[in-house]
Amino acid sequence: MTLLALACLAPGAARAGATDLFDGFVDGWRARWREEKLFTKPTLYEVTTENGAPVLHATSAGAHAGLVRGIDVVAPTQAKLMWRWKIRAPLTGNTRERERAGDDYAARVFVVFETSVNPFRTRAINYVWAAHEPAGATYPSPYTRTVGMVVVRSGAAEAGRWHEETRDVIADYRRVFGEAPTRISAVAVLVDTDNTGREAEAWFAALSLETQPPPRTP
Repeated sequence: MTLLALACLAPGAARAGATDLFDGFVDGWRARWREEKLFTKPTLYEVTTENGAPVLHATSAGAHAGLVRGIDVVAPTQAKLMWRWKIRAPLTGNTRERERAGDDYAARVFVVFETSVNPFRTRAINYVWAAHEPAGATYPSPYTRTVGMVVVRSGAAEAGRWHEETRDVIADYRRVFGEAPTRISAVAVLVDTDNTGREAEAWFAALSLETQPPPRTP
């Protein structure tokens, strides 16, 4: 849960209305991102090239580490999160995704909203590629009810190829928490297998957030 605590980072600079969160993977892009680690072996992240374009490659073997980018959007009325992702395979056989023992996913994208000094009170939505829970399922994190899990993709049928996603973050927040958000504080990517001890491999690209009002610069 320390991933949520890191959402209190100072926000990165952003273009009005839309933010390319990976900054095109140009030199220095990681300066806007912080790596969150638990007391386990960390997930490894590196930029690789696929079809001539840079992408973020993540590998986890009984590991946990996420990349978090702070951002500051106050009283958002519109928020659209877009990204592309691909996994090698889901965590086949993980039928306990609603329990702490099975709280691992081949790929996740977080949006963090209102933060607190107590990370268990920080609100977030966790978009996941599940192994067992069906696409469209929504349920609370087994660690805290202030984090909503939203299954975007599930199973092995769509593994091994790229998929483009677009989420109406405000609508998802209302569905999970029953009201509108007051702030968007961070976006994160995560591949973790520390609870199950399994292996996972995923790729991320074209991660962007369009908001109204626009993000505030520091």
